[in-house]
This record gives sequence, structure tokens and C-alpha cells, in this order.
Amino acid sequence: MIKMNRNLLIVYALCGILVATGIVYFLVAYGEYTDWVELLNFGIHDETTEKQVEITLFITSGLIYLGLVLWLIKTRFMKKSPYIAAIVVSVALIITYAASRTVGVPIVGVELYVGKLDVISKIMQVLVIALSIVALYKIKRPVYSFTK
Repeated sequence: MIKMNRNLLIVYALCGILVATGIVYFLVAYGEYTDWVELLNFGIHDETTEKQVEITLFITSGLIYLGLVLWLIKTRFMKKSPYIAAIVVSVALIITYAASRTVGVPIVGVELYVGKLDVISKIMQVLVIALSIVALYKIKRPVYSFTK
């Protein structure tokens, strides 16, 4: 029988947050897509490139988060590289978001709108970073133990 310990709870929580973050990015991509279709229906084509870049970024981000979960599972939660990748991806996306709200990013420029999903995704990304750091610290110990 497998006895769950704190280390396993940490990686399960991390996997859950990674999946949830991926889903949030898919929802954001869908929201951008519906906005784009609405603009096109009004005959506004000026923002087509911007919307396409945003949709691509959000779908790719969602896929990366889901891929991180698969990578963690494949390595049985024992390799450091997926945790480091989760930290790097989350930090990069937080920085990109902050830049898009302040100094602007290429093609998209400066966005002024901050939505609920934006806030939720940033909170979840901070959790991904925190849980990944804890998991990296704990990785020296076995993630689960076998008992009779």
C-alpha cells in the first residue's frame, strides 16, 4: 500500500494548479477569440494581428502548463528539470503580463484591461512558483514510501 506523505501532496497540489492554470489560459484564449470575431463582425480588421498573437500565446501557454504535468508524471516527480521549467515559464509569463500593462509588448502594445481571469492566472502562477520551489527543496527525499 502507498502511504501518502507531504512531498506527494505538494506535487499533487502542483499538478492540480498547473492543470487549472492551463485551463484558465484556454478560457482566456477563447475570450480573445470571441472578441476578435465580434470585431470582425463589426468590420474592424485593425486588431486581427494582435488578436491572433494573443490567442496563439494563450493556447501555447495552456499547452505548456498541461505538458509540464505530463513531464512531472513521466519523471515520477523525481527530476528537478520540470520544476525549474515550471518556475521559468511562470516567471516569464508574469513578466510578459506586467510589461503588457506598463511599457507594452511588441505587436500587442499596452493593454489597459485587467480581468478576473488575469488576476486568477497570476495568483495560480505565483502558487506554481512557490510549490515548485518547495518541491525542489524536498526532491532529495522520496516522494512516496511503500509500507506493508
